[in-house]
Amino acid sequence: MSLKSSGTRSLVTLFLLTWLAMIAMPSFAAPAGEDTPDESLGAAPPEGGDGEGLEPGLEPPPLGKDSGGQPPASTPSKQDRSDLLRNVPLGDPAVRAELLNELYGKLRSARNATEAEPITEAIEQTWRRSGSDTVDLLMSRVDTLVLQADLDLALQVLDAVTELAPELSEGWHQRGLVHVMQNDTDQAITDLRRALAMEPNNYKALRDLGAVLQQNGDKRGALDSYRKALAINPFMEQTRRAEEQLSHDVEGRDI
Repeated sequence: MSLKSSGTRSLVTLFLLTWLAMIAMPSFAAPAGEDTPDESLGAAPPEGGDGEGLEPGLEPPPLGKDSGGQPPASTPSKQDRSDLLRNVPLGDPAVRAELLNELYGKLRSARNATEAEPITEAIEQTWRRSGSDTVDLLMSRVDTLVLQADLDLALQVLDAVTELAPELSEGWHQRGLVHVMQNDTDQAITDLRRALAMEPNNYKALRDLGAVLQQNGDKRGALDSYRKALAINPFMEQTRRAEEQLSHDVEGRDI
Protein backbone atom coordinates (compact mmCIF):
# COMPACT_ATOMS: atom_id res chain seq x y z
CA MET A 1 0.00 0.00 0.00
CA SER A 2 1.33 3.41 -0.96
CA LEU A 3 1.77 6.20 1.56
CA LYS A 4 -0.92 8.19 -0.26
CA SER A 5 -3.52 5.39 -0.09
CA SER A 6 -2.61 4.63 3.53
CA GLY A 7 -3.07 8.28 4.44
CA THR A 8 -6.42 8.43 2.65
CA ARG A 9 -7.60 5.33 4.49
CA SER A 10 -6.56 6.81 7.83
CA LEU A 11 -8.48 10.03 7.09
CA VAL A 12 -11.60 8.04 6.17
CA THR A 13 -11.30 6.01 9.36
CA LEU A 14 -10.82 9.16 11.44
CA PHE A 15 -13.91 10.74 9.86
CA LEU A 16 -15.96 7.60 10.53
CA LEU A 17 -14.85 7.42 14.15
CA THR A 18 -15.57 11.09 14.77
CA TRP A 19 -19.04 10.81 13.25
CA LEU A 20 -19.88 7.65 15.15
CA ALA A 21 -18.68 9.10 18.43
CA MET A 22 -20.91 12.15 17.89
CA ILE A 23 -24.05 10.12 17.17
CA ALA A 24 -23.30 7.53 19.85
CA MET A 25 -22.76 9.80 22.83
CA PRO A 26 -26.46 10.40 23.66
CA SER A 27 -27.15 6.67 23.54
CA PHE A 28 -24.69 5.90 26.30
CA ALA A 29 -25.32 8.68 28.75
CA ALA A 30 -26.27 7.06 32.07
CA PRO A 31 -27.31 8.53 35.40
CA ALA A 32 -24.39 9.16 37.74
CA GLY A 33 -23.42 6.05 39.64
CA GLU A 34 -25.42 3.71 37.40
CA ASP A 35 -23.47 0.62 36.39
CA THR A 36 -24.00 -0.15 32.70
CA PRO A 37 -21.78 -3.12 31.85
CA ASP A 38 -21.18 -3.97 28.23
CA GLU A 39 -23.14 -6.95 26.99
CA SER A 40 -21.90 -9.48 24.48
CA LEU A 41 -23.47 -9.26 21.05
CA GLY A 42 -26.46 -11.58 20.91
CA ALA A 43 -26.24 -12.87 17.35
CA ALA A 44 -28.91 -15.03 15.75
CA PRO A 45 -28.22 -17.87 13.32
CA PRO A 46 -28.15 -16.84 9.66
CA GLU A 47 -31.50 -16.60 7.93
CA GLY A 48 -32.58 -20.02 6.76
CA GLY A 49 -29.77 -21.60 8.79
CA ASP A 50 -31.63 -22.69 11.94
CA GLY A 51 -30.03 -26.11 11.85
CA GLU A 52 -30.82 -26.52 8.16
CA GLY A 53 -28.78 -29.35 6.69
CA LEU A 54 -28.17 -30.87 10.14
CA GLU A 55 -29.69 -34.13 11.31
CA PRO A 56 -32.77 -33.83 13.56
CA GLY A 57 -31.83 -33.21 17.18
CA LEU A 58 -28.34 -32.10 16.20
CA GLU A 59 -28.66 -28.32 16.17
CA PRO A 60 -25.76 -26.12 17.32
CA PRO A 61 -26.26 -23.80 20.28
CA PRO A 62 -27.59 -20.31 19.46
CA LEU A 63 -24.80 -18.05 18.28
CA GLY A 64 -23.80 -15.39 20.78
CA LYS A 65 -25.88 -16.85 23.62
CA ASP A 66 -25.78 -19.76 26.00
CA SER A 67 -27.82 -20.74 28.99
CA GLY A 68 -26.27 -21.68 32.28
CA GLY A 69 -29.00 -24.26 32.91
CA GLN A 70 -31.44 -23.84 35.79
CA PRO A 71 -31.90 -20.27 37.09
CA PRO A 72 -29.64 -19.68 40.09
CA ALA A 73 -31.24 -19.66 43.52
CA SER A 74 -29.87 -16.16 44.06
CA THR A 75 -28.75 -13.80 41.33
CA PRO A 76 -25.14 -12.56 41.72
CA SER A 77 -25.05 -8.83 42.26
CA LYS A 78 -23.13 -6.21 40.32
CA GLN A 79 -21.04 -5.84 43.44
CA ASP A 80 -19.91 -9.46 43.10
CA ARG A 81 -18.50 -8.67 39.65
CA SER A 82 -16.97 -5.40 40.83
CA ASP A 83 -15.24 -7.18 43.69
CA LEU A 84 -13.68 -9.61 41.23
CA LEU A 85 -12.47 -6.79 38.98
CA ARG A 86 -11.07 -4.87 41.97
CA ASN A 87 -11.13 -1.59 40.01
CA VAL A 88 -7.85 -2.50 38.31
CA PRO A 89 -6.87 -0.52 35.16
CA LEU A 90 -8.27 -2.92 32.54
CA GLY A 91 -6.79 -0.83 29.73
CA ASP A 92 -3.28 -1.99 30.69
CA PRO A 93 -2.58 -5.19 28.66
CA ALA A 94 -0.31 -6.68 31.34
CA VAL A 95 -2.85 -6.03 34.08
CA ARG A 96 -5.67 -7.42 31.94
CA ALA A 97 -3.71 -10.61 31.19
CA GLU A 98 -2.90 -11.14 34.87
CA LEU A 99 -6.50 -10.55 35.91
CA LEU A 100 -7.86 -12.87 33.23
CA ASN A 101 -5.54 -15.68 34.30
CA GLU A 102 -6.79 -15.26 37.86
CA LEU A 103 -10.44 -15.24 36.74
CA TYR A 104 -9.99 -18.33 34.55
CA GLY A 105 -8.59 -20.11 37.59
CA LYS A 106 -11.62 -19.09 39.67
CA LEU A 107 -13.93 -20.29 36.88
CA ARG A 108 -12.26 -23.72 36.83
CA SER A 109 -12.77 -23.94 40.59
CA ALA A 110 -16.42 -22.86 40.57
CA ARG A 111 -18.73 -25.53 41.98
CA ASN A 112 -21.92 -24.59 40.14
CA ALA A 113 -23.46 -22.13 37.67
CA THR A 114 -24.51 -19.72 40.42
CA GLU A 115 -20.95 -19.45 41.66
CA ALA A 116 -19.61 -19.14 38.12
CA GLU A 117 -21.96 -16.38 36.95
CA PRO A 118 -20.21 -13.32 38.44
CA ILE A 119 -16.86 -14.78 37.34
CA THR A 120 -17.94 -15.14 33.71
CA GLU A 121 -19.45 -11.63 33.81
CA ALA A 122 -16.13 -10.24 35.05
CA ILE A 123 -14.22 -12.17 32.37
CA GLU A 124 -16.48 -10.97 29.57
CA GLN A 125 -16.33 -7.37 30.76
CA THR A 126 -12.54 -7.60 30.81
CA TRP A 127 -12.48 -9.00 27.26
CA ARG A 128 -14.20 -5.88 25.97
CA ARG A 129 -11.80 -3.37 27.51
CA SER A 130 -9.33 -2.26 24.87
CA GLY A 131 -7.49 0.49 26.72
CA SER A 132 -8.93 3.02 24.27
CA ASP A 133 -12.05 5.02 25.15
CA THR A 134 -12.75 5.44 21.43
CA VAL A 135 -12.60 1.70 20.71
CA ASP A 136 -14.71 0.88 23.78
CA LEU A 137 -17.33 3.40 22.65
CA LEU A 138 -17.38 1.93 19.15
CA MET A 139 -17.80 -1.59 20.56
CA SER A 140 -20.82 -0.37 22.52
CA ARG A 141 -22.18 1.29 19.40
CA VAL A 142 -22.00 -2.05 17.57
CA ASP A 143 -24.42 -3.58 20.09
CA THR A 144 -26.97 -0.84 19.34
CA LEU A 145 -26.54 -1.14 15.58
CA VAL A 146 -27.08 -4.91 15.67
CA LEU A 147 -30.24 -4.49 17.73
CA GLN A 148 -31.39 -2.01 15.08
CA ALA A 149 -30.51 -4.59 12.38
CA ASP A 150 -28.11 -2.13 10.72
CA LEU A 151 -25.56 -4.82 9.97
CA ASP A 152 -23.73 -2.94 7.22
CA LEU A 153 -22.90 -0.03 9.52
CA ALA A 154 -22.11 -2.43 12.37
CA LEU A 155 -19.58 -4.12 10.10
CA GLN A 156 -18.03 -0.77 9.13
CA VAL A 157 -17.61 0.08 12.81
CA LEU A 158 -16.05 -3.32 13.52
CA ASP A 159 -13.70 -2.86 10.56
CA ALA A 160 -12.52 0.34 12.26
CA VAL A 161 -12.26 -1.43 15.64
CA THR A 162 -10.10 -4.23 14.24
CA GLU A 163 -7.90 -1.68 12.46
CA LEU A 164 -7.44 0.45 15.59
CA ALA A 165 -7.14 -2.46 18.04
CA PRO A 166 -6.12 -5.59 16.08
CA GLU A 167 -5.12 -7.32 19.33
CA LEU A 168 -8.65 -7.05 20.80
CA SER A 169 -10.16 -10.54 20.63
CA GLU A 170 -13.73 -9.32 21.08
CA GLY A 171 -13.49 -7.04 18.05
CA TRP A 172 -12.81 -10.04 15.80
CA HIS A 173 -15.38 -12.17 17.67
CA GLN A 174 -18.16 -9.64 17.20
CA ARG A 175 -17.18 -9.07 13.56
CA GLY A 176 -17.40 -12.81 13.02
CA LEU A 177 -20.92 -12.87 14.43
CA VAL A 178 -22.02 -10.03 12.16
CA HIS A 179 -20.62 -11.95 9.17
CA VAL A 180 -22.69 -14.96 10.28
CA MET A 181 -25.82 -12.82 10.31
CA GLN A 182 -24.91 -11.71 6.79
CA ASN A 183 -24.59 -15.38 5.75
CA ASP A 184 -20.84 -15.03 5.09
CA THR A 185 -19.74 -18.09 7.06
CA ASP A 186 -16.29 -18.32 5.46
CA GLN A 187 -15.36 -14.82 6.64
CA ALA A 188 -17.03 -15.54 9.98
CA ILE A 189 -14.77 -18.55 10.53
CA THR A 190 -11.71 -16.48 9.60
CA ASP A 191 -12.67 -13.76 12.09
CA LEU A 192 -13.50 -16.19 14.89
CA ARG A 193 -10.16 -17.93 14.45
CA ARG A 194 -8.44 -14.55 14.54
CA ALA A 195 -10.27 -13.82 17.81
CA LEU A 196 -8.93 -17.05 19.26
CA ALA A 197 -5.41 -16.27 18.09
CA MET A 198 -5.66 -13.10 20.21
CA GLU A 199 -7.33 -14.83 23.20
CA PRO A 200 -7.28 -18.65 23.12
CA ASN A 201 -9.48 -18.80 26.24
CA ASN A 202 -12.34 -16.83 24.66
CA TYR A 203 -14.88 -19.58 25.30
CA LYS A 204 -17.66 -17.68 23.56
CA ALA A 205 -15.62 -17.41 20.35
CA LEU A 206 -14.85 -21.14 20.63
CA ARG A 207 -18.53 -21.94 21.10
CA ASP A 208 -19.58 -19.73 18.17
CA LEU A 209 -16.85 -21.16 15.94
CA GLY A 210 -18.16 -24.63 16.77
CA ALA A 211 -21.70 -23.58 15.83
CA VAL A 212 -20.60 -22.17 12.46
CA LEU A 213 -18.42 -25.20 11.70
CA GLN A 214 -21.35 -27.48 12.54
CA GLN A 215 -23.66 -25.51 10.25
CA ASN A 216 -21.03 -25.89 7.51
CA GLY A 217 -20.92 -29.65 8.02
CA ASP A 218 -17.50 -29.83 9.75
CA LYS A 219 -18.68 -32.05 12.61
CA ARG A 220 -15.26 -33.03 13.91
CA GLY A 221 -14.05 -29.43 13.90
CA ALA A 222 -17.23 -28.32 15.69
CA LEU A 223 -16.87 -31.04 18.32
CA ASP A 224 -13.27 -30.04 19.01
CA SER A 225 -14.28 -26.40 19.36
CA TYR A 226 -17.15 -27.20 21.75
CA ARG A 227 -14.88 -29.31 23.92
CA LYS A 228 -12.27 -26.57 24.14
CA ALA A 229 -14.97 -24.07 25.14
CA LEU A 230 -16.33 -26.37 27.84
CA ALA A 231 -12.85 -27.06 29.20
CA ILE A 232 -12.62 -23.33 29.98
CA ASN A 233 -16.25 -22.71 30.98
CA PRO A 234 -18.08 -25.95 31.83
CA PHE A 235 -21.30 -24.10 32.72
CA MET A 236 -22.59 -23.48 29.17
CA GLU A 237 -25.47 -25.94 29.14
CA GLN A 238 -26.59 -25.48 25.53
CA THR A 239 -23.01 -25.99 24.35
CA ARG A 240 -22.74 -29.10 26.53
CA ARG A 241 -25.90 -30.55 25.01
CA ALA A 242 -24.61 -29.81 21.52
CA GLU A 243 -21.27 -31.43 22.39
CA GLU A 244 -22.97 -34.56 23.73
CA GLN A 245 -25.22 -34.93 20.67
CA LEU A 246 -22.38 -34.28 18.24
CA SER A 247 -20.04 -36.61 20.13
CA HIS A 248 -22.50 -39.47 19.65
CA ASP A 249 -22.92 -38.61 15.98
CA VAL A 250 -19.17 -38.23 15.24
CA GLU A 251 -17.68 -40.91 17.46
CA GLY A 252 -20.57 -43.38 17.62
CA ARG A 253 -20.16 -44.46 14.00
CA ASP A 254 -17.82 -44.01 11.03
CA ILE A 255 -18.45 -40.89 8.98
